[in-house]
Amino acid sequence: MNDINEKLSKKLKGIKFNEVLAPFTSFNIGGPAKFYYAAKNNKEILNAIKTAKNFDINYFILGNGTNILISDSGFNGLVIKMENQNILFDNEYVIAESGVKIQKLIRETISKNLTGLEYLMGIPGTIGGGVAGNVGTPTDWINKNIVEITIINGQDEIEVVNKFSGNFSYRYSRFKYNNREVIIAVKFMLKMASQTDIQKKVKKYIANRSHQPINEACAGSIFKNPQNKKAWELIDQAGLRGKKMGGAMVSKDHANFIINTGQAKADDVVMLTSYIKQQVRDKFNIQLQEEIKYIGFE
Repeated sequence: MNDINEKLSKKLKGIKFNEVLAPFTSFNIGGPAKFYYAAKNNKEILNAIKTAKNFDINYFILGNGTNILISDSGFNGLVIKMENQNILFDNEYVIAESGVKIQKLIRETISKNLTGLEYLMGIPGTIGGGVAGNVGTPTDWINKNIVEITIINGQDEIEVVNKFSGNFSYRYSRFKYNNREVIIAVKFMLKMASQTDIQKKVKKYIANRSHQPINEACAGSIFKNPQNKKAWELIDQAGLRGKKMGGAMVSKDHANFIINTGQAKADDVVMLTSYIKQQVRDKFNIQLQEEIKYIGFE
């Protein structure tokens, strides 16, 4: 073990070295992290961030590994896996830590007759990543239910910010590309409702997502919807449904999903994504923008 590894092992108990990241992503793609650390609580998250800064190591916050594509060469720094998973209920308010899976939070709120998050049914990922990327449907985004967000700010202090300072817009917040501010908990406001009403909403949103390849290895929607257009329709009209490059393929179920057919490399996805953008641009004069984040491609 070299000197830096020894020092990090003393600061971060359980740290791993050259840990392959593919199993931690929904794409099942990604090379090794130079350093990998699973943080079980907010204290460990803060300690990991401070340690990375003290050793001048780049760091990346990993939730459930959705909506990202990690390079085949991996990440030359510290990957901090968020495993803080506490949920606290206070009447119609609920506070969820950033490592809580979105689907777990929905189940918990439904069990307490709380409505308001059903539109997130079927969306993978964690609360931290979901809020950072402002996930949702084309008409309902997660920020609508947020009251406040607890973060670790750029000065390594725990700070509570209100939803209006989050700069939320379609599939975006100020936290999405900003490692200097790390979400550790989110407070939501919901409403009481009957199980009958809640289950109607659940069935509606499950049906809406039934055409998505949720059981395939994929990152979720690849592209944002352009204004007044649907990305999947443009990709479909460009004749790209089922298009394959290497082990990456445009889903036959939903054209805005790229799936890993078994042995896909990150480079396969990058090439296919670039080809889709070029074809849509040539045919419709529309520039698609990725919804996914690229990690380790610097």
